[in-house]
Amino acid sequence: MPLEQRLEQSQKLILSQTMRQALLLLQLPLQDLDKYLQEASLSNPVLEVEHSSDTCPYPDSATVERDVETPPEYQEHSIWDKAKSADKTVDFTDFFSSPQTFSEHLTEQLGQIKDLDPYTLARCRYLVDCLNPMGYLEFSLVDLAKETGQSLPAMEQALTIVQSLDPIGSGARTLSECLLLQLANTADFTEVNIRLIQTGLPLVAKNDLAGLAKLLGVKPAEVRLGMQVIRRLNPIPSRGFYAVVDSSYIQPEATIRCEDGQVFVDMNDHVLPQVTLNPEYCALLGKADCRNAQPYLREKLAEAKNLMASLQNRSDTISRLISTVIVMQKAYFLNGAPLKPMTMKQVADALGLNHSTVSRAVKDKFIQFHGAVFPLRRFFTAALQATDGTVTSAAAAKEQIRHFVAAENPGKPLSDEVLGEALAGVGIILSRRTVAKYRTELGIPVASSRKHK
Repeated sequence: MPLEQRLEQSQKLILSQTMRQALLLLQLPLQDLDKYLQEASLSNPVLEVEHSSDTCPYPDSATVERDVETPPEYQEHSIWDKAKSADKTVDFTDFFSSPQTFSEHLTEQLGQIKDLDPYTLARCRYLVDCLNPMGYLEFSLVDLAKETGQSLPAMEQALTIVQSLDPIGSGARTLSECLLLQLANTADFTEVNIRLIQTGLPLVAKNDLAGLAKLLGVKPAEVRLGMQVIRRLNPIPSRGFYAVVDSSYIQPEATIRCEDGQVFVDMNDHVLPQVTLNPEYCALLGKADCRNAQPYLREKLAEAKNLMASLQNRSDTISRLISTVIVMQKAYFLNGAPLKPMTMKQVADALGLNHSTVSRAVKDKFIQFHGAVFPLRRFFTAALQATDGTVTSAAAAKEQIRHFVAAENPGKPLSDEVLGEALAGVGIILSRRTVAKYRTELGIPVASSRKHK
């Protein structure tokens, strides 16, 4: 076969620093975005960031309605004791320096890996930015590959590198994967322990030795040793690292108001500082007496313009997102009706965006409505099949569970199984496990704990 030289032209999207910055800004809540902009101005003399007399970084006082959401895997497989937060005296030295965060810890390790080419390094850093506060990758690699224009094998390679970092389990997509990654780095990587993690976690949570022994076909003594091994593993990779999760205030992205049967959205972008270009440094561009400074000024000017463009893109995306949520849940805001089924994929399709983009835009964002501040994620709820063929939302099912528990006999509280039967009686079909999950999310204890003589 003769050798030939061919010249082909193709387009390839490179995961640039600009793209990573745009995704980061989209994910940051307003209070953190303010801090990010102030820090950016310190390293870029061309960028001016300052609050005007009309802006205030602090919101009006309002009641914060927090939804502390725990992934179903942790709720259903409650093998580990939950860490309880304790009151601590304010240490004013915290305002001068902060311990290393989980994300910073991973990024620092990536910089120490030898022979890691710049493109793979960029993909790894991007994936680190995608991890949720617990250290899990909750996005599909297929979606992330489409979002960045990278090939799926390239993203899989980057994820493998991230999952090799300390702490082991970082970047896992499921609880089982997190535990298996840790188990593979111990001398306890045995068939019994692997099968316990893959198929036996629900029974491990119930401490069902007999059931596990029957499921795996081994002796109860082997199961007991395996359970001890599993309980030594860490289900939350980011545990123990510094994280700013409890701010002294919550800044809502928008205020929702209803007037004359209409719902209006007032975006709170005005609380952010004004971002402009420094006219004095811009005037130095092209001057002969500042020839040596020209490359530096051009670089900083490009960085400033990219930041301003990313900031505008963030504002447009979140504004469109909130407006779409308001349209889909209009009955809730106007009449207090139950939330309709609405998933992030539905909103992403309506906006023409990637599912992971919508997920980032929703993360840690709040809106203010009727004097209370609600997490934006609260308005997304899965559809549940009703007995009459219609669909209802998970939020409506939770409200019904709350109603049933409030009406129960304190001396004979309803079990999860009975609650499921009661829900079926009003047209909502849920498994006992799902009932238990929703009950836990509502903060309602099990039946035995609710019993009063």
